Amino acid sequence: MRRQIGSIRVRIVAVVVVFTLASTLASAILSLRHFQRSARESLLRSAEFNLNLVAGLVSRDMEALTSLRDWCGADGGISGYISGSASGADTAVRAFEAMSGQVLLNRAYPYLLRMVAVSQDYQRILQCGSGTTAGVPLTPYSINRLERLERGLDGGQWAGVATDPFTTAGGPRILYICAPICQGSGRSRPAVGTVFLLVSSAVVTDPIAGYQLPEGCELLLTVGERSFALDGALTAVSPPASCAPAPDGTFNDSTRVSQFAGADGSRFLSVSCPVGGSGMWLTQTISPQALNASLHSLYGSQLLLLCLSSFLIGAAVLWMLGRTINRPILRLQSRMEAISQGDFSADPSIEWDNELGDVGRGINHLSQSVQGLMERRLADEKARQDLEYQMLQSQINPHFLYNSLNSIKWMATIQSADGIAEMTTSLAHLLKSVAKGRDSLIPLSEELALLRDYYVIQKYRYGGAVVLAEDVQPGLDAALIPRLTLQPLLENAIFHGVEPKGGAGVITLAVRRRDRLLTLVMQDDGVGMEPDRATALLSGEEAGPVGLFRKIGLSNVHRRLQYEFGPDYGLSIESEPGSFTRVTVRLPYITERPGKEDSQ
Repeated sequence: MRRQIGSIRVRIVAVVVVFTLASTLASAILSLRHFQRSARESLLRSAEFNLNLVAGLVSRDMEALTSLRDWCGADGGISGYISGSASGADTAVRAFEAMSGQVLLNRAYPYLLRMVAVSQDYQRILQCGSGTTAGVPLTPYSINRLERLERGLDGGQWAGVATDPFTTAGGPRILYICAPICQGSGRSRPAVGTVFLLVSSAVVTDPIAGYQLPEGCELLLTVGERSFALDGALTAVSPPASCAPAPDGTFNDSTRVSQFAGADGSRFLSVSCPVGGSGMWLTQTISPQALNASLHSLYGSQLLLLCLSSFLIGAAVLWMLGRTINRPILRLQSRMEAISQGDFSADPSIEWDNELGDVGRGINHLSQSVQGLMERRLADEKARQDLEYQMLQSQINPHFLYNSLNSIKWMATIQSADGIAEMTTSLAHLLKSVAKGRDSLIPLSEELALLRDYYVIQKYRYGGAVVLAEDVQPGLDAALIPRLTLQPLLENAIFHGVEPKGGAGVITLAVRRRDRLLTLVMQDDGVGMEPDRATALLSGEEAGPVGLFRKIGLSNVHRRLQYEFGPDYGLSIESEPGSFTRVTVRLPYITERPGKEDSQ
């Protein structure tokens, strides 16, 4: 743990983090004025964006209502009925149906309390809307209540805000607009009546229901020269004591930023946005408390940004150190550990284009050199073993030759020439086979022929007391086995099994194949041996019989098989004293020399 804390990587990270904190703190102090300007600009831009969004929602309904007013003022059926030029009940019904249809199709219908078309003498009236059944019924006797509304007839400008004239005193606030109903065509069409649209204040208050106002700020609706607070209703407010344009810029050219002083001496900023072409304005005031809160929020965000940037820079440094130094070092350590465990293969992934890559290339070069040295050592050892094997092949025991020739002499004395010829022929074949062989692997048929020649000599030597029985599975003649594998087994069976028995003995050889495994079993019915002695013969601790070769015994055959094919193959001995000895040879079934594709 102490080593990790004092590591170079931790020290570098600590220096970078401290430097980052100091530099960021200095930048924050020097940028205080910039933060103040940013807080003011951020608050103004936020208010401007929100106002434009709400004004767009309100203006869609106001424009729909203005279009409805213009249609009513220009419709021929309505103007004909209102002017009296087209009289009759059918004319009134058609005019009412046309007006109702347009009102119901209008998107702002829920906010339209009344749409009233009235003649100039107040005798002919058409009305429809969502609030026609509420309040005072509209009749020729109550129509004069419309005179309480100021008639602004200048285009699409809304006249103002008033109390609904068809309700009792203190009723809800409404927005209204009116326009003349003209008859005929051309620019100088005579006005025959007036159309009034009385709209619920909810057309403005509904879109701002979720509007979030900072502390001490207000949202105002300005219609004409009057302003109303949007606090769930439309409450008239007093005009400011003074007002002047502010130097702040805006996103939208139609948006205005002003600074003004209230009646109590407090100073405010305001952002105003027009509601389409309705002549109305939405205004949000910005109090000093809101500016201070925004500044504090900005300070908090800057402090958070400071801590976050320090953390991110530290993490980035850690990541870069891990990628450029720590991770390559771990890879180099892992590679050296693999080499220590015997893996000398080259690893190109540690040869980076930097100083650590030079170390990686050196490690790969070293491992390749060690691997080459080991391969040369193994090749030299194999060559040495091959030479020893070839020398063993050529070391014919003179004592064996003497005994064989002596047996031939006695056979010539006491037997006919046929026995002498057979034994001499077998000896000649045996010596020729041993002398000419250079290949370590020979076909099974050749090994069996050598074994039979050796058996003929031993058969005559022991006077026919030794019998060899062969049980070879057909089709295995081409199987390759190491030279002089079976002869030492037969020699061991005669000298350690049958000869000590003092009588006749039977030796059997069974050769079988199972898939890619070749099994050769040599069994005698001799005296047998103890397990310890069998182990000693197999390990070479006990010398074998001095027969055809001086040093080729069971242990030599066992080591040669394992050297040639691996530790899964070789000899095993089973023996029961006074009963039998069985030697089993396990080796792979192959028909081609190593380096060629084996065939089945």
